[in-house]
Amino acid sequence: MIDLLHGELFKIEGLIQAAVSVAALAMVLYVWVKTKAVVPVVGAVLFGALITWAVHHSDFLQQKVDQEFHGATSNAAPLVTPGPGPRWGPSNG
Repeated sequence: MIDLLHGELFKIEGLIQAAVSVAALAMVLYVWVKTKAVVPVVGAVLFGALITWAVHHSDFLQQKVDQEFHGATSNAAPLVTPGPGPRWGPSNG
């Protein structure tokens, strides 16, 4: 039963990745049809490539976030409270 669910989830993940790739291509084509300009199309291509890469490498990104989160909590600097310092304001003398 678990293997069946794992296989189905793997298929759904592939379907979502394919849908994101098709959506990125559609976005680029829409920008080209709407503007007929190079700069917006290049921006759409770069954005689509970034989103597609992020979806296909979500495991890598999750691993990096976990490393940063756990590394930041173990290497956190101790909280330093300020000591007595000069008093700012009118003097009493």
